[in-house]
Amino acid sequence: MKMHEPRDLTGIRSMMFDLDGTLIDSVPIYFQLMESILEVVGLPPAPRSLVAEFMTGGIKALEKMIPEEMLDRKDELVKECITVGRQMSWNMFKDKVQVMDGVHELFSLLVERKILIGVVTSTHRIAIERKFTPLAHNGLKDAVDAIVAIEDAPARKPAPDPLIECARRLAVPINRCVYVGDSHVDIRAGNAAGMLTIGVLTGLDDDETLQAENPSWIFQSVKEICGLFA
Repeated sequence: MKMHEPRDLTGIRSMMFDLDGTLIDSVPIYFQLMESILEVVGLPPAPRSLVAEFMTGGIKALEKMIPEEMLDRKDELVKECITVGRQMSWNMFKDKVQVMDGVHELFSLLVERKILIGVVTSTHRIAIERKFTPLAHNGLKDAVDAIVAIEDAPARKPAPDPLIECARRLAVPINRCVYVGDSHVDIRAGNAAGMLTIGVLTGLDDDETLQAENPSWIFQSVKEICGLFA
């Protein structure tokens, strides 16, 4: 655990989470999925850095995967990538993606303490059910009090808008919320919103990258967050 200054969770009424790489172990699957999508569509393999950018930045990164000589078909290729991805991802999330270690224990603790649970994700609303399959299979979906998808706020992370929207839906003041995520985008959004922030090293970014965003805490996984309530 690393902490920049003494803080605790006294008075916290909501804990919000990113989804991919934080609650579900989907990051490796995304790299496999993107490799398969590009192959089916007829595009060359993309570097890991660009796939990671796609996971946090969306369509603009996908457009960068298209070679210059194919840019005249950009809109067509992007649309095809999205269509193929939706078809392929259903079975991947249903069969291969697991809930992160410690999520069950942390959710149980939060429910016991009447701390509301929110999920703020850059996932599109149409894919939420698919992405929540691992949580549903583990009996955790019903513990979530609010879900904010990418369409639910005027700007996406790292803007604070989606987190502020989640706090509004939960009817919890911003200063009583904490946001948990695995990427610099998550920490930047939480800090911009005025929340406490927790980085976890189970997804896209390493310790150095998360430290640069000045989170309140960094943990190896969500399991260690339980220790803050001891």
